Amino acid sequence: MTSLTLQRNRSNSQFRSQGTLLIPEGQTEQARMYQRMFEGQILHQKLSDIVYYNYRVPEEERHDSTMKRNMETLAAELKMWEAYLEKMEPGSYLAGKAFSLADVLVFPVVAYAMRFGMSQERYPRQAAYYTMLKDRPSVKATWPPHWLESPGSDTIKDL
Repeated sequence: MTSLTLQRNRSNSQFRSQGTLLIPEGQTEQARMYQRMFEGQILHQKLSDIVYYNYRVPEEERHDSTMKRNMETLAAELKMWEAYLEKMEPGSYLAGKAFSLADVLVFPVVAYAMRFGMSQERYPRQAAYYTMLKDRPSVKATWPPHWLESPGSDTIKDL
């Protein structure tokens, strides 16, 4: 093992009994956690491609073909995440039965998608995941204040 690996293992072990265990102990759950963490960045990028295109590109410069491509790409990504959650037991988090680092990183993206109109009917597992996490004390404490004061938009409602 490298010294960095040993140092990381010591630091994980040192605080293991404090707070929420964010890195699962089992190899399968740990691998799933890392996979979902990295794939969550792709979900974020595909959602951002749509949201920020509408905000940053003046309407007269937008191309229908770009929006169509971005919407199709995001729809495929959302379907993939729906399939991930379908494989998990009801009430599971992204990596297993316990809240993990994957949830810390991916839940805000799912919440963002909900804010921009993701269909709860078309993506029921993601909606259930959102509902399960939105009332956690840590989520409530970090919820953007303007999200409480104003409704979201319907940017992606047709996906």
